[in-house]
Amino acid sequence: MTVRLNDSFSNIKDFNPIENNKVKIYTCGPTVQSYIHIGNLRAYILSDILKKSLQYIGFEIDDAMNITDVGHLTTDGDEGEDKLEKKSKEENISINNIIDRYTNYFYQTIARMNVTKTSKMYKASETIDTQIEMIKILEKKGFAYKTTTGVYFDISKFKDYSDLINQKSKDQKKVSRNTVVEDKTKKNAQDFRLWQTAYPEHIMQWDSPWGRGFPGWHIECSAIIYKALGENIDIHTGGIDLRNTHHVNEIAQSKSAFGGEFVNHWIHNGIVLIDGVKMSKSLNNIYKIEDIESKGYNILSLRYLYLNAHYSIPINFTFESLKSAENALNRIYNFIKINKNLYQKDSVPNEKYKLKFIEQIENNINTPGMLDVLWGVIRDTKLDISEKLITILDFDRVLSLDFEKYFNIDIPEDIIGLLNKRNILRSDKQWKESDEIRDVINEKGFRIIDLKDKSFVIKNG
Repeated sequence: MTVRLNDSFSNIKDFNPIENNKVKIYTCGPTVQSYIHIGNLRAYILSDILKKSLQYIGFEIDDAMNITDVGHLTTDGDEGEDKLEKKSKEENISINNIIDRYTNYFYQTIARMNVTKTSKMYKASETIDTQIEMIKILEKKGFAYKTTTGVYFDISKFKDYSDLINQKSKDQKKVSRNTVVEDKTKKNAQDFRLWQTAYPEHIMQWDSPWGRGFPGWHIECSAIIYKALGENIDIHTGGIDLRNTHHVNEIAQSKSAFGGEFVNHWIHNGIVLIDGVKMSKSLNNIYKIEDIESKGYNILSLRYLYLNAHYSIPINFTFESLKSAENALNRIYNFIKINKNLYQKDSVPNEKYKLKFIEQIENNINTPGMLDVLWGVIRDTKLDISEKLITILDFDRVLSLDFEKYFNIDIPEDIIGLLNKRNILRSDKQWKESDEIRDVINEKGFRIIDLKDKSFVIKNG
């Protein structure tokens, strides 16, 4: 088995995890100063489908994500004011309320899009000690220096910096006039902030060896990766808009601090356009999932739409394309509803189509190809209906389009309770007791469908 992944900083190369069958994955999380929109969601759907794909072919996942609640200024560089403090002032509520509101919305939204929550979640404000530790390492090694307003990373000491951003440093002399505190003592215009001082009105501040202040935006991800996953990881995901700003700086500071490769594979998703243009408040084209839902769409149609294009390319969202995605998804749901009672408990996924599905996973997580294989199963007139159903459900371990819900129609609460009890017994490997509950469920007119990582019941036809 050879998995090919398209590294955004190099050519496609074979994927080999650092630790045998375990894959360490980090995803850039949200800055919780606003509601995440459908453009943001593409990054989390990519991360989710990547992890589920690797799990499907036998890898164990060790994953982490940040929640930015301090230090991200109103541009992606070192200019402007802190995004959360600005939002707090605009809405005239405490910064903690801002953080709680938008963090909770983020969790609720990704859950509704069937994005499994990352196992290790850290707010930037929870890892200040680790961030300070990293800055001290960089300073000791000569990559960081103190100025009148904070601590900066010296890009001239990291020889690959210009190559990473595909531009020469001499072409990047422009400095914003809106810097939080203008710093004329920086060595290079592109040196980026690791720690901000000389900003006493900032609400969230901590003591440090360089003075009271708060971290820069870029250091948090490097510190969280170090804390949660170690010095080097297998895969780092995020939006392509972060590649030449945030991610280049992550590479510079992490490689300088710890050496090694830092990240073996950088996986970036393409941007989402709306009717051919970028999302903006002025165009009133920034949509949340509730906006989609209010127009009568199943929000998982958006997930299907994103899966129908390769993650690496830009995608143009229109309500016409969303309608086409929903129509396709509904055809699958209807196929399941019409045929669900033909499912036989001894059915197993079709091996030929499983291999085709795995081929698409190994081919740079080719989700359009995965959907083609799915439709091939549905349209194959030589396949037994029951075999089709279990194969579709098996693929949904990766696709997460809620196919099982169209088996689970009008299941009584007592049956669901028995199933939950059986699932606990199975997880504890109490096979005899779990089989007894299975027999009780069968006697009540229902049968169990066991997949590799879940079980559910359907009514006997």
